[in-house]
Amino acid sequence: MKDEFLVKIYKESGIPYVAEFGDYLANDVRDNELQGLLIVSEYDMSKFVADADERLGLNPLAIEVLPLSWFFDKSENYRFALLMAYIRKLSRQELVYRLQPVKNVTISRRSLIKFKLYEYMPYPVLFDSIFAEREINTLISSCPKGVLAKTVEGVGVTSPENCSYCGYCTAKGYLGYLEMPTFTTDQLVYFINSINYYDEKAKAIIFTKFKDIPLQEGYYPLLVPSLASVPDIFLYITYASGLVPVLLIDNEISEIEKKRLDEIPVYFPGSKLPIYKVKIEELQNLKLKNELRKSLIPEELPLRKYRRRNLYLWAIEEMRNKVKLDEEAEVPDIYFVSIDPEKCVLCGVCVRACQMMVPDLKNISDTMSLEYNIPMCIGSQRCVKNCPENAIKVERFAKIKELKKITVNKAVLAKCRYCGKPIGSVKVKNKVDSLLIGMGFSGTAQYTDVCNECKQKMLTKVWLENYLKLKGGK
Repeated sequence: MKDEFLVKIYKESGIPYVAEFGDYLANDVRDNELQGLLIVSEYDMSKFVADADERLGLNPLAIEVLPLSWFFDKSENYRFALLMAYIRKLSRQELVYRLQPVKNVTISRRSLIKFKLYEYMPYPVLFDSIFAEREINTLISSCPKGVLAKTVEGVGVTSPENCSYCGYCTAKGYLGYLEMPTFTTDQLVYFINSINYYDEKAKAIIFTKFKDIPLQEGYYPLLVPSLASVPDIFLYITYASGLVPVLLIDNEISEIEKKRLDEIPVYFPGSKLPIYKVKIEELQNLKLKNELRKSLIPEELPLRKYRRRNLYLWAIEEMRNKVKLDEEAEVPDIYFVSIDPEKCVLCGVCVRACQMMVPDLKNISDTMSLEYNIPMCIGSQRCVKNCPENAIKVERFAKIKELKKITVNKAVLAKCRYCGKPIGSVKVKNKVDSLLIGMGFSGTAQYTDVCNECKQKMLTKVWLENYLKLKGGK
């Protein structure tokens, strides 16, 4: 970490402050109005980090500490890329400042002396309000401690002091609205892009909660809160970017981590590219042959409405351009919707019921069509439950070749016999006609091909005629 090297980091990153660690740090942090701090040290910095809110005015969770050993015997290019990746990751730590201090569960003598009865803990927080009921229910049911509940914004931790901070719930969501504040979707994208941008020879990303690990050149460690907090999509986009994802495991892992590791797929969908799960003692001898072309992940994708689903689809499409995928392979967590065209009358109930806006009705010339945007389906079954004709089924994951918009039904467009305005499909009109006639309302059935506006005009005309008759009669 020579001065010339730090100057290079300073100029390239655009950060406001680079210095050696010393007693003057507190004043420098305040003078430069820093919101985060990256420390590289060979010493245990846990006490310093714990007191950062008092000494520096910084949230302790906004401080990242990297061991100096990671930089030993490494090329300047490796050291530069690793530091730039953590700097860019730290630049996206705004969720940390949404956390509220948590009351200490165990009060130490030291904390009593300092009147420090609260601490900052990395419990899950929302990136934005959740709109999908399926996402909310999945998150709530996944919490091993049962501390997640429905809120106005969607979901929230009811008692942060009882949270285990494992992040399992954040890994189970389809869209990624609930995040671990120190391991967000944005941060992963920025981290990976920095590695690929600054080191064209990079081979792998090591997802690790351990710091004392042996590292080879080209293998970049990414600190995670827990192995349980790593979503499948994080591993997929790592592969799609041209890097190999490696999960670093230990003999002593928690039950929730074991559960999560068992759930993680063996391969990237449709391929034989493995998701590596490696023990610490095996890491030094791990030899990966990575011939994948490097790609930068579009950083705006997790900022759009469907967040991780956008990244998922990008990863599949990107890998299609790099390796041959089995088009018949199913894609986990993306559901296929099948429609019986004989039953479907194109009434549009499924369109109104779906919160992911998967189905859509379109009118083109004299034809009405129902389309389903399969890649956005998270299997909520709302269309199935609300369809009055029982024409919809969601029974399996979609295949890679099915990740597209599909037209599931078509019908002639019914138009108002007076003004010609489209009023729905002929199938709906015929269905309503048969129901009205069957119920003895044959007179009403003759108006099913009249739009509401024309009906109002007709009713008004009838009302005026009756009124004038009554008036004339007097």
